[in-house]
Amino acid sequence: MKKLISLIPCLLALILLAGCSQNSAEEYVGEQITSMKEKDTDNFTALLEDGIAESNESFILQFPEELREPYLEFMQNSFKAIKFEVSKSKKLENGNYSVQLTYTPINISDTLKSDNTDLLASLETADLTEAASTILKEDAKILADSPVYDDEILSTLDVTKEGDTYSITSDSMNTFLSHALHGYMEPYNMVCDILNTYDFINAYLDASFKGEVTQFAKHTDRTEEEALAWYEEDVFDPPSDMSEAYIPRYKEALKTILKQCQYTVGIPHKESGIYSYTVDITTTPNHSFADAYAEFEQGTYYSIEEASAGLVQAMEKYAAAPTYGEETTVNVPISTSSLLDAGNDNSELTNLATTILVAPQ
Repeated sequence: MKKLISLIPCLLALILLAGCSQNSAEEYVGEQITSMKEKDTDNFTALLEDGIAESNESFILQFPEELREPYLEFMQNSFKAIKFEVSKSKKLENGNYSVQLTYTPINISDTLKSDNTDLLASLETADLTEAASTILKEDAKILADSPVYDDEILSTLDVTKEGDTYSITSDSMNTFLSHALHGYMEPYNMVCDILNTYDFINAYLDASFKGEVTQFAKHTDRTEEEALAWYEEDVFDPPSDMSEAYIPRYKEALKTILKQCQYTVGIPHKESGIYSYTVDITTTPNHSFADAYAEFEQGTYYSIEEASAGLVQAMEKYAAAPTYGEETTVNVPISTSSLLDAGNDNSELTNLATTILVAPQ
């Protein structure tokens, strides 16, 4: 009897161990959730890669490599704000397990939208890594202090078992996290939207005045050859009656004058509408072109040859020693309609161009 009684604790221990083995799938899931909140960020990597791929398709600016770690930390901070209830696992016919999680996912977009709008309105840097890092730090505080949640949902994780080792399938983990962290790319996309527009405006001006077309070609889905042809088209056409011998010199002098134009693009402000911004552009107006023509018109010429020589010499003089006016700042709307209207007289972008490079009267 004494031996029989002494066996009872051992039998109970075996039963408990068997029970733990059978139910350990949900325990494993619970441990993984805790680890994701408190320790490593590895499980967020695949979801971040998906988000980066989508953003890189949408913007010319590409996700900075230096931003990966800060972004994984942001995703982890968002995940910490969610409470999960793990249900008992269900063993499947193939020997694997199904584990359900009940939770209220955080609405990252609604939590951050108004605050991020204010943060972006006061953005002081056009460096994408620095700007996004700053926003992410502020967003982590907002998510911790005042998260906004969606309605409660249920997610299912597929858990496999090999020997004594459990693992969650990557597909079910990624699906689960995409539901739990819906809108996780919103902070980056809001910053990139503004700075992508900043990059476009700079590219547009650099292509127009300096013939630097590489970035402009990317923004406008052109080859560099096509963008260069756009730059050359009409801009350097000399007066129709200029002597043929002076045309190359005229074009070269005008290109030099254009390249000496000075402008600084401010960080755009997002306005209501799908593609609508305003941006301050500071310029020191280049008067060289207008001054060259004014000086030319003061001369007296007795032939087309003399007139051609006189104009080209004046252009070359001011190309070598450009003249400028007083610094000024112009607020310019950038939208689909303003871009389509760019080549028309008195359009916003035409007026900007003639402010940067003063045209002859």
